[in-house]
Amino acid sequence: MPARVSARRKWRPGLGGVILAMLALVLFLPFAGLNLFRFYANQLVQQTEESLLMQAAVLTATYEELYRTAADLPPEPLPADGRRPFRPLFPSVTVNPQTILGPRPDGLPATETVAEPYRRISPYLSEIALGAQEQTLAGYRFLDRFGTVIAGSAETGVYLGHVQEVALALNGDTVSVPRVRTRPTAEPLIYRFSQGTRVRIFVAMPVTIGDDIIGVVYLNRTPNHIFRFLYTERLNLFGAAMFVLLSTGLIGYLFWRFVSRPIRSLAARTETFGASEARWEPLDHYGTREIETLAQSFGTMANRLQDQQTTLKTYTAHVSHEMKSPLTAIKGAVELMQDTEMPPERQVKFLENIARDTERMEQLLARMREYSAVGQLASDGSSDLADALDSMISRFPRLNVRLIGPTRQVPLSREALEIVFRHLIENAESHGATEVRVTATDEGFTLSDNGSGISPGNRDRIFEPFFTSRRTDGGTGMGLSIVRSVLAQAGGGITLDDADDGTTFRIHFQV
Repeated sequence: MPARVSARRKWRPGLGGVILAMLALVLFLPFAGLNLFRFYANQLVQQTEESLLMQAAVLTATYEELYRTAADLPPEPLPADGRRPFRPLFPSVTVNPQTILGPRPDGLPATETVAEPYRRISPYLSEIALGAQEQTLAGYRFLDRFGTVIAGSAETGVYLGHVQEVALALNGDTVSVPRVRTRPTAEPLIYRFSQGTRVRIFVAMPVTIGDDIIGVVYLNRTPNHIFRFLYTERLNLFGAAMFVLLSTGLIGYLFWRFVSRPIRSLAARTETFGASEARWEPLDHYGTREIETLAQSFGTMANRLQDQQTTLKTYTAHVSHEMKSPLTAIKGAVELMQDTEMPPERQVKFLENIARDTERMEQLLARMREYSAVGQLASDGSSDLADALDSMISRFPRLNVRLIGPTRQVPLSREALEIVFRHLIENAESHGATEVRVTATDEGFTLSDNGSGISPGNRDRIFEPFFTSRRTDGGTGMGLSIVRSVLAQAGGGITLDDADDGTTFRIHFQV
């Protein structure tokens, strides 16, 4: 038993869902910028560290000079070339949970007596620290060689030699570390987005004279944070937020107006088109040129299919009606020939009638097959008038078929052009023409004959399916209808021009 295969329809998002997702992406792009806070906060921390390092470098030079003066030490001799070696310092602090130290340990009581040179310079250093703090908001501490604070903005007389960065500085290293910032009150909720608001940067730089370390400059400051910047730029940020919202709304409207709405209208029109025999009506709004082209293609295809369906329905009813008479006649003739004895000449007459009726049915069926095959013709390609017309000469030996003037290419396949020529020339022959002339024009070509022409009462009906003035001669009334369908499939048309003699048809294509 064959396995049962269940066809599952592949899920595809709707156009509205895709547009909504795009709008949500556009709307949340600014919020994705919040992830840049960490990077920017780290930059702010390093800016703070760099500022502290520069201040520490100036203060160590000041500390050294004041100490030399207080201790009656000679100035540091210059190198032989008159230049001192450069020892640049660069920011190195990275704010992440692994590198942030705990809160700074509290100071301890000092156990060493502060030496006389330190007592002399401490007032000057404290004055410098307090003056600088008013502008920089940083904390300044000047330590002696044992780690005791001799001057600064706070903690004077306290021992800090046990603090990690101070201990390293007393050994000759310049150290920068981030430490957890302690707050007297709870941290604001918004500050949790910025790591820099929860740390304080500490810089410890040794003060040296020759190879001896005489003290440490110890600085600390809270980094600037992004929220202060955002607050100062709040009006610009509000304007940017309004711009993002309006832009998102405008993008959504444009998608709805020019893409989603026309496509939905086109889909609705396509679903309801087959429910009635009305012609395809243009949409109220196309949105874009591409959708307009698509809708026009749908309309052309739909009208063409409806025309074919209507013609086939009409033709089927007509063929059924037309075949009923010859079939009845054939059936009656066969019954008479079977049930009665009739003279041979009368049998010949009946057989001729049967043959004529059979030929009539064959013509109707052939026209039906030909009309059904029109939709299968190639809708593109081109062919030369002279080449296609040459093939007609052998088909109509009793007519003088010729091309007047230069030839040209027409946008019809060779098969389609031969169908057009065949039916038009057959029509001319049936109306007693002896000459058919084809003339190239800018739009296409004209075909004229010298036959009996078309009466004024029939001029408006000659392109109607099954209309014929030669029904008794076997005419089906489908020839010109087939010609018009072939030309319409290639974007062309046919009209009957006024002529003093015979008939003139004008075949034109879209240029």
